[in-house]
Amino acid sequence: MTSQRVAQPAATARPRAASVPALLRRVHAPTILVLILLVVAWAIIAARTSPYVLPSPEKVGRTLLDLARSGDLWAHVAATLYRVTAGFLLGTALALVLGLLASSRQTARGVLRDINAVLNATSVFVWIVLALIWFGLTDRAPIFTTLMITIPVLLSNVFEGIDNLDRKFLEMAQVYRFGPYATFFHITVPSLVPYLFAGMRVAFALGLRVSVVAEIFGVSTGVGYMMNYARDTLRTDAVFAWAVVLILMMLLLDNLVFAPLLRWLTRWR
Repeated sequence: MTSQRVAQPAATARPRAASVPALLRRVHAPTILVLILLVVAWAIIAARTSPYVLPSPEKVGRTLLDLARSGDLWAHVAATLYRVTAGFLLGTALALVLGLLASSRQTARGVLRDINAVLNATSVFVWIVLALIWFGLTDRAPIFTTLMITIPVLLSNVFEGIDNLDRKFLEMAQVYRFGPYATFFHITVPSLVPYLFAGMRVAFALGLRVSVVAEIFGVSTGVGYMMNYARDTLRTDAVFAWAVVLILMMLLLDNLVFAPLLRWLTRWR
């Protein structure tokens, strides 16, 4: 009896001990620790290096605060988000239209797959140069570049969703004599939503990076323009500050917008 009484508290203590590592993982403690060590190493190296080559974390932090206080941060972030969102939404709408065509005609699906393969193989710099030639130094250049980069990603996920359609639903649509449009909107689209949102999550992040590159060459506002301007004026601390802004934009949008939407859609499915 005594051994059983002693063993019982030990058994109940094990889950508590095991929950500590789980809690640390939940709050990303290992990742935070690694980031702290990287910042410390950065500070040590920066102290022995020219500020032009590698500014200190403290200097970058002060520059970031100055940008936020002056309002330049929010204005240029808004300009970049506008261009990315416009190109991204156009790409999503076009992917849905092409998905309708691909789901209704087998021949069209084959042609679109081949075209998508060509788009995937086209370098982003091709679209940037063409955008500058066609649209000049306007917002349409980065919007067009974002559109052409996001379409292949979205189309690939649309094709995957079409290939994994439940044939029973399609047979049911035939029994009830659904037309191509009714079949697409009532059968195909609900089945494509999880695949489409998974592609949208990747496409938006890719479009954001591409739009920033296009801003370096084509416009006078935005995160990419400000990074290039900081480089031209020998403000390496501002280059690092805008790089931090870009990383934070990607992380916040992915974790606060796309990840919750994808979890909800997967649970709904």
